[in-house]
Amino acid sequence: MGNCIRLAITGGIGSGKSVVSHIMEIMGVPVYDCDRKAKELMVSDASIVKGLTRMFGSECYNEDRSLNRGYVASRIFTDDDNIKRVNALVHPVVKRDFEKWAAEKKAPVVAVETAVLYESGIIESVDKVLVVWADKETCIQRTVSRSGMSRNQVVSRMQKQMLADEMLLLSDYSIYNDNGSPLLPAVESLLDELRAGIR
Repeated sequence: MGNCIRLAITGGIGSGKSVVSHIMEIMGVPVYDCDRKAKELMVSDASIVKGLTRMFGSECYNEDRSLNRGYVASRIFTDDDNIKRVNALVHPVVKRDFEKWAAEKKAPVVAVETAVLYESGIIESVDKVLVVWADKETCIQRTVSRSGMSRNQVVSRMQKQMLADEMLLLSDYSIYNDNGSPLLPAVESLLDELRAGIR
């Protein structure tokens, strides 16, 4: 790992962790997006392709070998056992991919954005944890407006995630993202502290 600090950026749905990740990228911090990479690996990684096909059939993939997202989502999100099976298949591959990616970076701080830091095992691969959070109603409204999901669908997703209070107890840093407080100074201050710790 050398002198590189690996920072996890986590938070519940609608908390604004992607906004904080984007600010960090603008400031020169390489950020690994677990959600985006998982979607890529579900197409490119042979062990995941084989596992998903075994679980749910060849309908998981379209004729052009792209992921049949609607079909896979319909099989996963309607059954808690299926969620666990798919996570057990995908999470270890994403974790290994992140570790390889981080080892290749030459930056003093690298970050990984993930909504499932503890469930995925990524927690074992980071040095510090930042939780981005907001009040529940703000998170619901943000998610409904950007995703097209109904309020009930968002609340259902939230109920499957770790509570913000639990995340905050386990974190090293937190940023409250309420649409009013400026995020830039908070991110700058955090990065200054991290970089100072490795000089």
